[in-house]
This record gives sequence, C-alpha cells and structure tokens, in this order.
Amino acid sequence: MTTDSGLPKQVDAFGRVRRPTARRACMSFPRVPAVMIAVFPILVPAGCDTLRDPNVPDPIRLMMEPETGGEYEYYRPSSYDRAKAWPLVIVCHGTGMDGTANAELRKWTSLSESQGFFVAAPKLVKPKSRWKTQPGDREDALRANERLILGTVRHLQGGHHISADRIFLAGRSTGAAPALFTGLSHPDLFRAVAIVQPKFDLADLGPLQGRVDVNQPVLLRHLPSDPLTGKDARAAQDWLLQHHGDIVDDRGGYRDGAVDRVVDFFEYVVASRPWAHVKAYAPDAGTPLEIRFELKASFAPTSFEWDFGDGSTSLLSSPTHAYAEAGTYRVQVTLGHPSGKAVVRAVTVSVGDGS
Repeated sequence: MTTDSGLPKQVDAFGRVRRPTARRACMSFPRVPAVMIAVFPILVPAGCDTLRDPNVPDPIRLMMEPETGGEYEYYRPSSYDRAKAWPLVIVCHGTGMDGTANAELRKWTSLSESQGFFVAAPKLVKPKSRWKTQPGDREDALRANERLILGTVRHLQGGHHISADRIFLAGRSTGAAPALFTGLSHPDLFRAVAIVQPKFDLADLGPLQGRVDVNQPVLLRHLPSDPLTGKDARAAQDWLLQHHGDIVDDRGGYRDGAVDRVVDFFEYVVASRPWAHVKAYAPDAGTPLEIRFELKASFAPTSFEWDFGDGSTSLLSSPTHAYAEAGTYRVQVTLGHPSGKAVVRAVTVSVGDGS
C-alpha cells in the first residue's frame, strides 16, 4: 500500500495510518494524523496539525479500515465516556471542490461536539462521469463503497462504545448514491438515512428492487428547482414512493442549514419512531424447513406475538419454527411497547423448494 506520492504507507495494529516524516512531510501530506484509539495518546508531529478543526477541541482522526484497506476520518466528542453508548453518523461526501471526506466531516464536527455523537467520513471511491461508465462499473463502485462503509462501522464499534440502535447514514450530492444504496441494503444496521441534493443515476438503485424496508425513515432534502440536482432528486423521490419507502420530504439546499436539518431528523427518528427489525436465518442443510428468527429493537418489548404465516404462532422472543411444507411465507411479529402501543414488523421468508 502506498501514499498519494507513491511512498510506502505504514499501518499499525490499531489501524492508524502513519505517513512518511521527511522534512517536507507537512507540505506533501497535509492530512497527517497519528492517532491511537481507546485510551492511547494522540501523537501529532509538531506543525502538522492540519487535521485539527479550530471549532472543536479534539482532532479529526485518520484511520485505515482493515477489512478493505480503505481510509476514513472521524471525530469523537471530547466528552466521550465509554461507560455509555454513543450514536454514530456516517457521512458520504460528494465530488467537486469540497468533495472530500475531510471537507464533509468538517461540516459536522461542531454539531458532533455539542450534540454528543460520533461522525465518520469514509474516503469513498469517486464515481466517474456517467457518460464514461457502464452500469456495471457504477455498481462495482457502489459495492466497494458499501464494503468500506460497513467496515468503518465495524471498526469504530471495535474500538468505541457505539449504540447499536442509533447508527445513521447521510450523503450529499453524488455521495447520496452510496448512502442510499448501503442504507437501504442494511436496515438492520442503519436506523435512518438522509440524502441531500442527490445527484446520481437512478439505475444505480436497481439491485434494491423489492428490498426497501417500509419502516426505515429516509430524509430527502432537496430544491426541486435546482438546475443541477433537481431532476435527480425528483426521480429519487418517485422511486422511493413507488417502492413504499418511508420518505420525509424536506425542501431546502445543502448550504442553508442542511446538516442541522439532518441532525434534527435523526433526533426526531429516535424520539418518535421505535426501531425494531426482524432477522430470519436460513435453515441448516439437515433441517431445510426450519427457520430461526431474531429481533433487534431500540426498546425492551413487553410481549411478543409471532404469526409464522402458516397458522402457527409463538410468544417467544427469538423463536425457531419448522414449516410443514416448502414455500414462501409472510411472518409478522407484534411487539408490546412500554408506551402501551403495539409495534408491528413483518418479513417474507422462503423455505425449502420455495427459496
């Protein structure tokens, strides 16, 4: 692995990126962090504090994600206390003059510090111009960015106390495509998704046909009259509505308080949208008609009522059900919420020859 200049890149056991420290290192490598996670000290070479944001007390940290070898930058609030779980927002940068992970992250650091959440910006694979790529090339880039985003979440979870039910994903401009693609593909991980002034080809969402979780809120902040992104935003809105997405339409650009609006949206989701997700595990080879179910929730359910779609029911929290026949079944669970209201979730499973 090499740096942008072709010099070797060194990575320690903590995923910390070490850059060459020649005399001109600060000029050649303006984003020089030397960072350790957990309780280890932050080591910044004298005069190389370019990853420091003057608006916040702690530095921006540059890390290598070990699963893909990609890099990400993140900010951890100075009030961080490992004794409690912290929210995490992953932000996807666009292209253009400010289309870098660092530029995008700096839009979020002040709110991260004041509101108390982690924010991370993976260094995404930048999409090429539409007229120079085939759909398969764009999907390859989306898949690569998906792996980097997921690896970034896991890497941060490994070194910090991240709240499992308060992980969010946001993307601006061309960064909306990897945010929407990854977020909608993993509703069991990302509680909500926000895209601002999206600019991408709608064909990029093709692999998500029939996979949209109707209970995953999606914020679309856009200006329909914008000559550069208005058409793409309207197309994304239509696509989400056609696929029964839980969309929140917010009219506005990305410069007039967009980050504040996105944070407000995430706070609204936490306060008013109970999160629950059903996971169905494929059967073992020896029991092809048996499915195991697990549930993730942001609250402690007071009751469980499972309907397996074949006339059978269960009151267990994580039941295993053996179907009598192969086929496709709609499984529904009704959860008792501490507020007294019921929360209903459903999943479609295929068993046996119906898979």
